[in-house]
Amino acid sequence: MELQTHTTRDLLSIIMDHIAHYPNMEPIDLYKLIHQATCGGAHFVEPKRQMKKRLIEEWNHLDKVQKGERLLEVIDPEGLVIRVNLRVYKKIGGSVRRIFDVFTRSAEKFQRDDQRLIAYWKAIIDMSESEEIPFSKGNMEDLFIDMGKAGFPPVSHSRRYKESHRPAYRVIQKKLWEGFEKDETDETENQT
Repeated sequence: MELQTHTTRDLLSIIMDHIAHYPNMEPIDLYKLIHQATCGGAHFVEPKRQMKKRLIEEWNHLDKVQKGERLLEVIDPEGLVIRVNLRVYKKIGGSVRRIFDVFTRSAEKFQRDDQRLIAYWKAIIDMSESEEIPFSKGNMEDLFIDMGKAGFPPVSHSRRYKESHRPAYRVIQKKLWEGFEKDETDETENQT
């Protein structure tokens, strides 16, 4: 799969935006970003009841919104996939039930795309070689080989990333979020 020039440019823009917002990002965190952009939240294989329990527990322990934290972050150069930051969503009055519903619908509908993952990662290796991103080409190639041998699995954020940025989000297809936002607005208007 060959990437269009604008897609590569948009991918670089997303990466640089994430590096700016999450300066303790490591290569594995970049891999996670690309994995989520191409595989969504479909790697959650737990039963719904267990996923909901985990989300409620996370929701109940959310701390304050971090400086500069945004509600939505586009993570896919084609604009198809976003991260919804739970702290911000909760602060603006979002409900755990509704975020769970849209997240599970998104995970169920998402089609994993390993070809796109590989194409994005090859573009990242090129970016590292031309020093457009602050990760070495060797590190990016080694990580790509290791992840490929393992079948491109989902991974956790690096310890450094977790400790400094305290990630709390759900990965959702943008089109489902847009429909969800409209439903939520309609519901609020009907209550007034």
